[in-house]
Amino acid sequence: MHFRDIYDRIDVQEPKTVNVVFPDKEAIYEALSEATGKAYILTRLYGVPERVRTLAEKSGLKHYELVPSETPDEAVRNAIADIREGKGDALMKGDIATASFLKPVLDREKGLRKGKLLSHVAVCDSPGYHKLLFLTDGAINIELDLERKRSITDNAVAFTEAVLQEKPRIAFAAIIEKINPKLPETGEARTLAKEYTKKGYEAEGPMALDVILNSEAAVKKGIESRISGDVDLIVFPNITVCNFMLKQIIELQRAPVGGIVMGAQVPLILLSRSDRPSEKLNSIILSMI
Repeated sequence: MHFRDIYDRIDVQEPKTVNVVFPDKEAIYEALSEATGKAYILTRLYGVPERVRTLAEKSGLKHYELVPSETPDEAVRNAIADIREGKGDALMKGDIATASFLKPVLDREKGLRKGKLLSHVAVCDSPGYHKLLFLTDGAINIELDLERKRSITDNAVAFTEAVLQEKPRIAFAAIIEKINPKLPETGEARTLAKEYTKKGYEAEGPMALDVILNSEAAVKKGIESRISGDVDLIVFPNITVCNFMLKQIIELQRAPVGGIVMGAQVPLILLSRSDRPSEKLNSIILSMI
C-alpha cells in the first residue's frame, strides 16, 4: 500500500468536517484549498475574520465556514466545543503552540480525552521501502516507561489496522537484538513483542533498525525473523530516535509523509511549522481514514 491507495479510498460522497484552529499561515491554506476543492473535506476555520478571509482568498480557498476567534486559546476552545456538539470530525492545529493546542483537548470535563494517552503516528511512503511504513511516537511523549509504550502501541496499532485493513507486522526497535540491563528499552521491547504475539500479531523485539528494514541484515547477523524487511509499524524506544528517523525520510528522501495524533475522541492533525503543503494534505487525508 502507498499513499495513492489511501487517496483512492476516500469517499467524497460523505466529506468529513475538519475544524482548523487559528490558521494564520499560507501553507495551511494551500492544503485546505486542495482538500476542499476535491471535496475531500468540509472546512471550518477558527480565527480572526479579516486575516482568515485575506489568506483564504489568496490561496483560492472558496468554501469554508468561519467561526470568529480573536486568539489561539479562544479558537481551540471554540473548535473543541463544536466537536463535542457533533460539529466536526477532526481537529487540526494551525498557528498555535502545540502545548496550547493539546491542553484543552486533555481537559477531563470540556476536552476530547478518550484513551489513556495521546500519541503521534507518522506514515511514510519512502522510495527505499516497498510499502507504507508507520512510525511512533516522534512528536508527543517525551518520558516513556513500559505502560506508556503499551498505550502508544495500542494507539498506533488501531490506526495502522484502519489504514491497512489487516493486522500490521510490528517491530519494537532498539539498538541491539539482545536483552541488556543497561539498555532498559531492550527488555521493554521483548515484553511488548510477547504481549502482541499473544494477541495474534506478528511482533518482534528488540530489533535493530537494519534488521527491521532489511531481511539480508537479519541473515548476515544470524537472526531468525518472520518480519524482517516486511515490517509495517515500528515502535521506537524514545521520541528523539523516532523524530530523527522521520525527519531524515522527509529531508533526505523527500518522501511523502503524513501523521495524526491518536487517543482523543477524534483524530488530531498536529502539523509542524516546517511541513510542506503536501505533508499537510496527507495528514488531512489520514484523519479521514
